[in-house]
Amino acid sequence: MSKVQTLLFLMCISLIPTVSADVWAEREALANVATELSALEALVMTAMARRDSNNRTQFDYQILLDDMRKIRAGIAHHLTVPMEPVVPSTIDALRANYTEHQQ
Repeated sequence: MSKVQTLLFLMCISLIPTVSADVWAEREALANVATELSALEALVMTAMARRDSNNRTQFDYQILLDDMRKIRAGIAHHLTVPMEPVVPSTIDALRANYTEHQQ
């Protein structure tokens, strides 16, 4: 084997642990995001309990909670079945309309 082939072979072999380490780092980061979303849900519930229903403009906490749960469910699904192809018809869109104005 020539020196160039040996060098290329060693470079390819050295990349394999890095690639798999990146996959596990991503999975760990996604798991952390899911944990933070759970903690954030408790904060949203606290804010919802403190809202003033007499205000003219109301924040729709239920839509926010539904969107957060969809995101967390998507992360959980990815972590359990990471190689499943994305089928657009099965993805729920976020509502993202959190404010209601009363006249």
